[in-house]
Amino acid sequence: MNAKLKPDEQRAYKEWLDICERIRNQTEVRVKETEVQKRNRIELLKKDFTAFCKYYFPHYMDADFAWFHIKAAKEITATQNCFAVLEWAREHAKSVFANIMMPLFLYARGELTGMVTASATQDKAITLLSDIQAQFEANRLWINDYGNLVTLGDWQSGQFATSDGIGFWAFGRGQSPRGIRKAARRPNYAVVDDIDDKVIVRNEQRVKDTVDWVIEDLYGALSIQGARLVVAGNRIHKKSILAHLVGDVEPGDPKRSGIIHIKVYAIEDKRHRKADAKTGQPAWKERYTLKQLLDKMEVMGFRSSRREYFHEHIEEGLVFKNDWIVWRKTRHWSQYDDIVVYCDPSWKDTKDSDYKAILAIGKKGLQIDVKRAWVRQGSASAMVNVFYDLYQELESRAQYYIEANMLQDLLLDEFARTGEERGFALPIRPDKRSKPDKYTRIENLSPLFERGLIGFDEKMRTDGDFQTLKDQLLAFPFGHDDAPDALEGGIFYLQKRGRSSSFRGRVGKYRKKNDR
Repeated sequence: MNAKLKPDEQRAYKEWLDICERIRNQTEVRVKETEVQKRNRIELLKKDFTAFCKYYFPHYMDADFAWFHIKAAKEITATQNCFAVLEWAREHAKSVFANIMMPLFLYARGELTGMVTASATQDKAITLLSDIQAQFEANRLWINDYGNLVTLGDWQSGQFATSDGIGFWAFGRGQSPRGIRKAARRPNYAVVDDIDDKVIVRNEQRVKDTVDWVIEDLYGALSIQGARLVVAGNRIHKKSILAHLVGDVEPGDPKRSGIIHIKVYAIEDKRHRKADAKTGQPAWKERYTLKQLLDKMEVMGFRSSRREYFHEHIEEGLVFKNDWIVWRKTRHWSQYDDIVVYCDPSWKDTKDSDYKAILAIGKKGLQIDVKRAWVRQGSASAMVNVFYDLYQELESRAQYYIEANMLQDLLLDEFARTGEERGFALPIRPDKRSKPDKYTRIENLSPLFERGLIGFDEKMRTDGDFQTLKDQLLAFPFGHDDAPDALEGGIFYLQKRGRSSSFRGRVGKYRKKNDR
């Protein structure tokens, strides 16, 4: 080991040597074949990305590829000039795919003239560079087919090259890659991996400067004759660098023209859209079970897991704290003093409109339990049917309220139509309060949360609607507030009914002043 290395560099180098040794041990050449058979096998592997990776990377391929790995490989290899963003959930192999498998597949096909790794810091980019150099140095399956490509330089210096003239470089965010080349060859493949961090996303100007750096400096340093730029990461913030590179920062914003964008949620429906545990399955079902994902998310906590596995950044708001959210065992409906079902509808049914929220809340003494929640950007018909379903479950045990200023004619028609279908009219009461401003009303719930008087049914901890309710509370006042508004309305009427029922008038004989 080089004595000139600093202690931390020596540790990193020792770890890299250990990685190389593990690669050697797991890539033993077991195939006995003639030279003709070998050439034929190599040519076949060049045409099949999945087969290629299974053969050369048994140390990574502990599960079959998912749909998104296959789709990304197909689209990136289909053209020699592309810009791809792999917005994949955490632990879904985006770094291994983009930094090792894809460039070596391109190398085998004779399509790689050089590679750049880029990340939030140069140290992170150098670590990515070390992974691919380890394959050249230690992967015996690779060396058996492509020769011992002795590497010149090393990853710790931020660059190396193979003996056949392919250069590899590492750059941190903002460092200049202009003019990089190995002899006459400019790199034609670059990976931007985990370019975001929690600090930079809060500075819009720095985010925009980095976007310019990726597009102008990094992509501009690649070969004019054709270059592939691959961005790998998850969306840790609404206005992250990755979000700006895709283009859809705000709802309705168009994506960058010509981009290959593959977005993967850890739990998805059949159309690869975000789903919850009730309606979805793992996106990488070939590797993870639903229980494994849910267990990991439970340990990480809701806010962190939504960011890492579903690309949702939930900003903790100014009013409610995560520690105040109580999940507890709740009573049977018959054991509550009062029950209120409150609906706060939005009118528009578009995906970017406000949410429709229905909450069923029970009160026993001072304790308030939220037992049912439906919080979605769904249709008016779906909302009305949920309201009727709750009535059929609770009937006269509960009082039913709805935001009065939302009772437009069309919504009333929807209630009437559903009533005709079900054979009864919902005994709904309009909330006609002359309300103070929304912020004040919702903020007034915070002492109840802080004292642990408001709780959520622990059976609904993984329910998507309850998690949306929780999201909106924690984000208040920065995001959607329809569920907190419904919660305030329901609790208002529970408290009002509680005050009315607890009042007892004192009856006695009136005595005149002189009757003493």
